[in-house]
Amino acid sequence: MIICRLRRILKEKGWTRYKFQKESGISFPTIYAYYANRTKRFDASVLDCMCVTLGCTPGALLKWK
Repeated sequence: MIICRLRRILKEKGWTRYKFQKESGISFPTIYAYYANRTKRFDASVLDCMCVTLGCTPGALLKWK
């Protein structure tokens, strides 16, 4: 199972999902799916945009459990 750590990373940065949406340009439903670990498919372009906006790598954003 792959887990997205978006919730933890946003909390560490002190960002809300709204601020992240404005900074990244990713739609709010997509952010919520990653935030709540409800996504079944990880899109490379979305992950790339998330990583660029957050200044992290995909390895920091995703965890295999």
